[in-house]
Amino acid sequence: MKSYYDGEVDVLLIKIKDNKPAYGEDIGGGIIVHFDESKAPVEIEILDAKRHLVDWIGQALAVKKETPAVV
Repeated sequence: MKSYYDGEVDVLLIKIKDNKPAYGEDIGGGIIVHFDESKAPVEIEILDAKRHLVDWIGQALAVKKETPAVV
């Protein structure tokens, strides 16, 4: 798996496989999943990536605060 970030357009591309994408499906929220000819996911494209990452990190930290420490 590889990831690429384009700061000029704020897009994060996560390559799951090296197969060439045949088509993409917008699953909402600025996230597009690209599939190969056999309908296997090969890439995930995240538009407005900074906002998504900040949201995800905030959610992860909130969950961590709610989880009791193991002693």
